Amino acid sequence: MMLAPLSRSTARLALAGTLVFTALLVGCGGGRAPVAEALPAGAGGWTKLIPRPTEIDGQLVTASCSRAPGSNAAFHFWAKRGSVNKLVVFFEGGGACWDSATCSLPITANSQPGAPGLYKAEILASDDPTRLSGIFDLTDARNPVKDWSMVYVPYCTGDIHSGSKSTGYTSILNGQPFTIEHRGADNFRLILRWMRDNFDTATDQVLVAGSSAGGYGAVTHFPAVRDAWPGARAAMLDDAGQGVAPDSFQAPRNNNWNFQLSAAVYGANPQSTPIGETVKRLADKYPNDRFAQYTTATDLVQMQFYDIQINGLTGTQGTACTGWINGMLAGLQINQQASNFRSYVAAGTTHTLLRGTSPDAAGVPLFFREASAAGVLFTDWLAALLSPTGSGWVNRTCTNCTTLPVACPFSAGDGVASR
Repeated sequence: MMLAPLSRSTARLALAGTLVFTALLVGCGGGRAPVAEALPAGAGGWTKLIPRPTEIDGQLVTASCSRAPGSNAAFHFWAKRGSVNKLVVFFEGGGACWDSATCSLPITANSQPGAPGLYKAEILASDDPTRLSGIFDLTDARNPVKDWSMVYVPYCTGDIHSGSKSTGYTSILNGQPFTIEHRGADNFRLILRWMRDNFDTATDQVLVAGSSAGGYGAVTHFPAVRDAWPGARAAMLDDAGQGVAPDSFQAPRNNNWNFQLSAAVYGANPQSTPIGETVKRLADKYPNDRFAQYTTATDLVQMQFYDIQINGLTGTQGTACTGWINGMLAGLQINQQASNFRSYVAAGTTHTLLRGTSPDAAGVPLFFREASAAGVLFTDWLAALLSPTGSGWVNRTCTNCTTLPVACPFSAGDGVASR
């Protein structure tokens, strides 16, 4: 039997219905819409990528910075394809905030020089990896990862890349309420989805690294990255995020950030895990991977955050310095019980080195000249960490280096969100 032809209006409706159905299919997997534009197939330079709102595990995830008063909420990330089948995932640092007092002190592009600031509330021009040295110097043969593909995860949420909550606070400056989007974990969920679409599932080697707050981000998200590339040799490097915090920090971390940790690693109630235990438990979970931490023995920025966690912004800061040093050394002793963990403890008070940082009078960044732990260049130590055999990758520590060269206590709230 021959059917009568459709009218033009009916045909339009049918076509529209088909397009809607196709769009739904694209959004539900298979041919789903990409999180962001695809990375060029060949090795090349950095690409700035803006993630779209995307449904992941039945939830619409939208990327966002903190939305602190006076900040720009727009979020983006960077990536580049290297000439070898290896991948670095780097989490940027930039302080943290966890209550009304600390979240009242954001760092933005409009912050006045010298103004107190505890967390980077938006992505800054200085975050662009093309402006950085250290592991991002793609021309220096001393950089062990110069030929690797890289993903640069910016930080602007105040939650050490590990939050998934909108939290209300009250400004200590003007008494006004405001909300912070602690969405670091959600931002990386989008980036990870994009990474899986753009990098070979048979990638040979993966390094998950981060500096300061980004060091904690590397710890939080290592399991998800590991699961995405199960056949790769994998390592994690935490640069200046030693996990020294009082027990009282756990409540605001969980309540205000909704701190995200992997249940597969940390059990049915992962938020009960103290932050100082996360690296050891991670190393135990993945015995065939390698885990590493770098810090200076008297890191003033880490001391200052520990001070604020204990004493607040205006408390008596008499014991924070020695307390952090003792906690750092005790934490390393615990982590070193894992056969696949090593540390590099350098002399000095500087904070982080992977992005280059602290050039000397000749302009050489700390990353390329650090050798204060037993005379071993950090770049050689990093190369050993990444080598197939791990030969030469052993614990390195400076000697007679835990005496502070400056007075303690020191002033709280002095723009300490260094990276």
